[in-house]
Amino acid sequence: MKLELRHRFPVPPEIAWRELFGEAYESAVSEQAKLQRTVLEDRLETGDVGPRRIRRIHVVPDQRLPAAVARVIGTDRFSYVLEEHHDRDTHRMDFTVTPDGLADRVSVRGSWTLRPAPEGCERHVTIEIQVKVPVIGGRIEQQIAADLQESYESAAHFARDWLTRVATETS
Repeated sequence: MKLELRHRFPVPPEIAWRELFGEAYESAVSEQAKLQRTVLEDRLETGDVGPRRIRRIHVVPDQRLPAAVARVIGTDRFSYVLEEHHDRDTHRMDFTVTPDGLADRVSVRGSWTLRPAPEGCERHVTIEIQVKVPVIGGRIEQQIAADLQESYESAAHFARDWLTRVATETS
């Protein structure tokens, strides 16, 4: 299942990138989203295409899963390791999500890119979800997609407010 989202922000891509990956924003968004985040790795890698930041973060949401899904995956929370590959020069972040349970059956990967747009920038998000569980895999994919869409929409609203404040302070 593929999910595509677009979000407009009131600042240029360079400022949005700096702010959305800054410590102050990440701390505030984790608190707002009710997530426990533990950074497992955060390093800078240099190569042919320039420096890339690579982060691995263990995420445990406060929100509980529906009972039917919890029975299948063996836990009541969809905790996971988020691996991010940041390319500051192209304002692109590729990510993979590895669930703590059923990692061999659940695959979530995607990317988001900040692109210039009138009066700011637009975030283009693409996510691919695959669940290999007989009979209910499609239903689990739909639940994950719905949760991700809701999460991204909420985060976009929060980011827009944050970036509006930044734009106001710098003008």
